Amino acid sequence: MYILETPRLILRPPLHSDELLLHGLNSDPFVVNAVRDGVYPTRDQSKGELLELINHWEHNGFGLWMLFIKDEGQAGKFAGYCGLMRSGKYLPEDPDNVEIVTGLHLTASGKGIAVEAGRAAVQFAFERLKLGKVTGFILPTNTRSLRKNMKIGFFYVGDRIYNNMTMRYFEVSPTTFVKSHNGSAFDCKDT
Repeated sequence: MYILETPRLILRPPLHSDELLLHGLNSDPFVVNAVRDGVYPTRDQSKGELLELINHWEHNGFGLWMLFIKDEGQAGKFAGYCGLMRSGKYLPEDPDNVEIVTGLHLTASGKGIAVEAGRAAVQFAFERLKLGKVTGFILPTNTRSLRKNMKIGFFYVGDRIYNNMTMRYFEVSPTTFVKSHNGSAFDCKDT
């Protein structure tokens, strides 16, 4: 498993002890409306989601990172999550597709944190995992995430059905990502 460090963030894989952090994020009204389609989760649902995230790392060697804003070089305030997931059951025609997934507390939104973390995740996908593309699926009403994907270097391909909903579909390739960014987005530590 890998820990990534950007200028402002520490990104680490999820731990079993993150249950309350994840449930707090999943219950943030901003997150509920932006990525959970208005549905508040129970604590058991958040716990089940955390187990899925941990299992994804164990089976794939990548997944979502928990994002912490640096405080004097150490992991400080929990901001949310960002990372790479296989689409699985949500995209039955291409379950092995790898997509970027982001969820931030309202207090962390609008500060470039999602772009910084997303850029590190995409760079990791191309440099460490050697992927040919990373995709993104975003609700048409989630304007912040739409802008975030464009800033990372994704381009809009069209609308697609994802998890039985019409979503905006984006892709980024190693070539288009390199053209849109100079330098490294993160330092990586193998744990």
